Amino acid sequence: MKATLVRGWVLGCLVAFLSATTTSCGDSDGGGDPPPLTDLERGTMAATREDTCGVEEWMYRGLTVHDSLGILLSVLPANYKRAVDCDLAAHNCKEVEDCQKYYILDHVKYADMNLPECGSDTSAYCEGNMVKYCKYDDGDSKTFYQLSYDCALAGATCAEWQTESGGRSADCQAPPLKCAGPDMPYCDGTRAVTCEQNGGTLGPLSPWVFDCADAFGSHCLVDGDNPVCEGPETGEKDCEDGKDGDGDGKVDCDDDDCGC
Repeated sequence: MKATLVRGWVLGCLVAFLSATTTSCGDSDGGGDPPPLTDLERGTMAATREDTCGVEEWMYRGLTVHDSLGILLSVLPANYKRAVDCDLAAHNCKEVEDCQKYYILDHVKYADMNLPECGSDTSAYCEGNMVKYCKYDDGDSKTFYQLSYDCALAGATCAEWQTESGGRSADCQAPPLKCAGPDMPYCDGTRAVTCEQNGGTLGPLSPWVFDCADAFGSHCLVDGDNPVCEGPETGEKDCEDGKDGDGDGKVDCDDDDCGC
């Protein structure tokens, strides 16, 4: 767990870099301990494990108030805290898969959260750097409840745009990094950088970073339009690169992990 926390500290430094702040990533108290992980960082680490283990796809969703596990944990901790805690305490993919039960056991409906109801306009919008958006409970598409998230917590800004139907929408927009366009991910060491466009073709380009090292020491590679992690626990994902991706001494098609 200590190693996980240290990797989280590194991820926190990266997030601070993305936000172009001058925040130091040195010791928080001068005593050698890394700063505590934020919900965003913890959720991003858990999402990396779930995605790499094939439990749930998160990486291609990038940073969005609707589909980022880090943001969902920040906004709705009652629904996501135990699952994320379980993911981060897991020692292998089987344990990560077992953690998924908490998403069902801990599900709380918006109607029971004392959230304000949205009016007739359920469009997302910016209020300063805060995204205000509306969601409804499964099985009840008539009553929308308002949620909000401060994009500054992700080193991002709130961005609005006009939808294809002429309405408005909003989401967090992270700095562009080296993304040349949407669906053009790349690896930065062990880190997988997504280059997603929030809200379809009219939304802003909003990259986000997942560190494959958080998924049991995996490394990063790009498979088509998606960043992928492979490693000792998760097996080989790329069977055509001529390398041994999981460190078991077998190369590509000679490895049982590959479906060649």
